[in-house]
Amino acid sequence: MSDIDPKALDLTRIESDVVFLGFALSDCTVELDPQSAKYLRPVNRTAMELATHNRFGSEIGGFWLMHDQIAKLRNLPGYYPSNEASFVARAVEAYLRAQLHEFYSLVRQETIETC
Repeated sequence: MSDIDPKALDLTRIESDVVFLGFALSDCTVELDPQSAKYLRPVNRTAMELATHNRFGSEIGGFWLMHDQIAKLRNLPGYYPSNEASFVARAVEAYLRAQLHEFYSLVRQETIETC
């Protein structure tokens, strides 16, 4: 191992070839206002329909929502009347935030356990 102090590295200057592909859908808690909350069921149903089952093989399993499918999910408000579209948009974003929150919570927990 080298004697480089990791705290001295300026990570903002390092280019990365890591890209966000998507995530596996999981149970999550969505925090949302009551008007938008009634659209969570159609948002979840649409996400499940868009997701790819066993995207990375049966060993990993799950229903995976990839980048292009996330973009399609974000188009869902366009299929609702204009007076409902903003509520649907909030439901979609809250759903995605909640899904990713669970992901980041797991990553954070694994990092703490390995330190």
